[in-house]
Amino acid sequence: MIEIQPPTGATKAGYCGGCDKWTPKARVVAEVHGDTGAGGTVLRCADCDAAAAARARRRR
Repeated sequence: MIEIQPPTGATKAGYCGGCDKWTPKARVVAEVHGDTGAGGTVLRCADCDAAAAARARRRR
């Protein structure tokens, strides 16, 4: 089995915006667009995504 390694360098592709943990199975939750530069995406790992969903259910 081939293990997927986190990217190296200045970019943080694949890192969760909630806990800063790298995962190859992160879910895109937002896109960032800027007028003066590159945009990006906001990702969430399964743990942070489940916690956010639980918080949203409690608010109802």
